[in-house]
Amino acid sequence: MRNLVVGLAISLAFAASAQAKVPLPDMPDDLSVQAVHNFAACVADTTPRGAEHLLAVDYRTKEYHEAMNRLMQGHSDSRCINASALRSNQILLAGGMAERLLVEKVKPDGFAAAVAYDASKAPIAARSMPEMTAICVVRAEPARTYAIFQTDPTSAQEARAMQGIAPALMNCVKAGQKMTFNKPGLRASLALAAYRLTQPEPVVAADAKPMNPSLVNQ
Repeated sequence: MRNLVVGLAISLAFAASAQAKVPLPDMPDDLSVQAVHNFAACVADTTPRGAEHLLAVDYRTKEYHEAMNRLMQGHSDSRCINASALRSNQILLAGGMAERLLVEKVKPDGFAAAVAYDASKAPIAARSMPEMTAICVVRAEPARTYAIFQTDPTSAQEARAMQGIAPALMNCVKAGQKMTFNKPGLRASLALAAYRLTQPEPVVAADAKPMNPSLVNQ
């Protein structure tokens, strides 16, 4: 079991099982991961409203992909880098933007409260098993999750920080669910989950309950 935990924490790619209908991404090299992360941070810095709009849209929709394309086309002027030469899994781009916006708005001492369960808020519908898993990990280990965001991608510090959430990761994967994780994608998924948890949700009755396991209360 311990070897499995370590393997999940330090593997180099992220995807859900075939049942979740999320394809396995290509294995990115370290320089590519760093470039995408830096580019995403720059996009969030220079066009924060565009990044916020993108992240507010359901990634499963046509609207999301159109918003992503517009945002990338808007950065073809090389304000950050030559976006036309950048090829990346969209999870890494979106995750990098979410992480940048998150750390700019939520400080370490306020992060746990920002992502904690709140029965007065409407339940969040987890849109995939990877997202449900990421939300679970963020809530189980908020301090250790935030610590990941304070490291450089592909660094030794990031690898050590990833080890800190390994037990929570194993506990959050549903029994019988086959999932494969990698560091870049896992970091992006955690950032996207954390960012979503910090966004305003409609206030509902205090006794509101999720209707099914795919709903995760805010």
